[in-house]
Amino acid sequence: MSELLSHLGIDWKLLLAQVVNFAILAFILTKFAYKPILGMLKTRRDDIEEGLKASEESKERLSKTKIIEEERILAADKKALAMVQDAEVTAKKRGEAIMEDSKKKSEGIMESAHKSIEQERGRMSEEVESEAKMLVRMSLEKVIGKMDFSSKDEMLIADALKEMKAVSHK
Repeated sequence: MSELLSHLGIDWKLLLAQVVNFAILAFILTKFAYKPILGMLKTRRDDIEEGLKASEESKERLSKTKIIEEERILAADKKALAMVQDAEVTAKKRGEAIMEDSKKKSEGIMESAHKSIEQERGRMSEEVESEAKMLVRMSLEKVIGKMDFSSKDEMLIADALKEMKAVSHK
């Protein structure tokens, strides 16, 4: 075999030395370079995988948090709407009660005013009647002279006043 290698121009001793050198170099590189580099690459790959898993977990937690937040916002909106509606109902009831109370008070005031007007009208009617009696008496005294009036005369005066009232009311 050495002849065959020599015909090809290959020195077998040199080839054997190169194979041994290559084996030693491969051992040294594997021991001190490839294994640490491969270990470092494996560690880096593991770190990247952990980071991706953590990122996915964070995304899931974030989406769950958003869902919970939206539910809370919806619940708060519903609660606020209910509170506003309750306030509107309460305000409407209070407004109706105030209106009813005002109506009762105004009716009382109107009734009191009507009574007062009727009393004043009665008083004025009495005053007018009294003055009319006095005017009729004075007119009769002037027309008839100074005569003594009897109760019959008082009745005639009252009848005349009744007729005057009847004519004035028409």
